[in-house]
Amino acid sequence: MTKTLKTAPELERYILNELRNCAACNSISAITVSLTTRPDSNWEVSHIHAAGGTVPGVCAAICDDAVVRLRERYDLVVEIEPEEL
Repeated sequence: MTKTLKTAPELERYILNELRNCAACNSISAITVSLTTRPDSNWEVSHIHAAGGTVPGVCAAICDDAVVRLRERYDLVVEIEPEEL
């Protein structure tokens, strides 16, 4: 199966949408998706931003579950900066 390419902001939005379904995750305001080298995917969540600095455990678990599902379908677009051309 060929994966669809998505930008980091698109993947971040998908994960935030999953978190918005849980009232305990209202404090989560941002997710950061970064390029990585993994055998199953080229991206990971490198940061979860929560008001007050503490990410509730249930939110971390929801994020992890969403990432597992999204990695099956999507790869991160590797953006080339103009100076790299």
